[in-house]
Amino acid sequence: MAFTFQSKYLGMSPLECPAAFMIIPFIEHNYGIQHVKGGLSEISVAMQKAFLKKGGKIHTDATVKEVNDGEIVLADGRRIAADKIIMNADAGYALKNLVKHRDLSGKKFSCSTFMLYLGIEGQMDLEHHTIFFSDDYLKFLNSIFKTKTLADDISIYIRNASITDPTLAPSGKSNIYVLVPVPNNGSGIDWETEKIGFRKKVIEKINAKIGFDLEKRIVAERVITPADWENEYNVFLGATFNLAHSLDQMLYFRPHNRLSEKLYLVGGGTHPGSGLPTIYESGRITANLIAQGK
Repeated sequence: MAFTFQSKYLGMSPLECPAAFMIIPFIEHNYGIQHVKGGLSEISVAMQKAFLKKGGKIHTDATVKEVNDGEIVLADGRRIAADKIIMNADAGYALKNLVKHRDLSGKKFSCSTFMLYLGIEGQMDLEHHTIFFSDDYLKFLNSIFKTKTLADDISIYIRNASITDPTLAPSGKSNIYVLVPVPNNGSGIDWETEKIGFRKKVIEKINAKIGFDLEKRIVAERVITPADWENEYNVFLGATFNLAHSLDQMLYFRPHNRLSEKLYLVGGGTHPGSGLPTIYESGRITANLIAQGK
């Protein structure tokens, strides 16, 4: 299969283009996609069980203040020594605030996302994956990456996983999540001011596409803004996809998995990149490095 990429359409040079824009559709169409029954969190639960079975110990409610070479410093002052430390915090945040190894602020970062996690009465007549594009997609992209403003004509992704997996919600109900790409927090947008109005805009566009009032069927809801991504989840700039997916910041050009003899990185902000398969691959790369004594 050959790809023709028109950087003029996106208003970006080839080095600034999101390469995933080309790669991901090919992989999904050519090889298909997989769904984990019960949701993707079940992968973490399974890994936890395997870890505990092997004698591992998991500590929660232990905020990390600093990560040194072979030592973790907790917010309560405790210091924990380790032969090897594998850090899966957001790379942009961790390298600047925990390791103080390298500030990535000068790099290009991805967009952020405005999220609605909804529990609703009944089922929606939508596929597992649905995208409602803005009428002027180029203008929408420019609002995110150039003018860094909130567009009136937005694009929306909806995941309706309950149509594939009914175990995700109680009988007679279903869950969806709604993702709207928006500028990251480098924009200076005040989400405390914009949150309610932007949510209304999202619901109104969905209503116009599906033909009924979604608001009346919502029984549970959680909203996550770019400010929440940064302040509650320590995602640098609220950039949910980490470093921008330009060709000069992908794969080998992302921060490498080994920072030192005792400290390693895994996750979407490091080599080889974002997306669940590559995030897990970063874990495997790190595990192999340690197993090989590197």
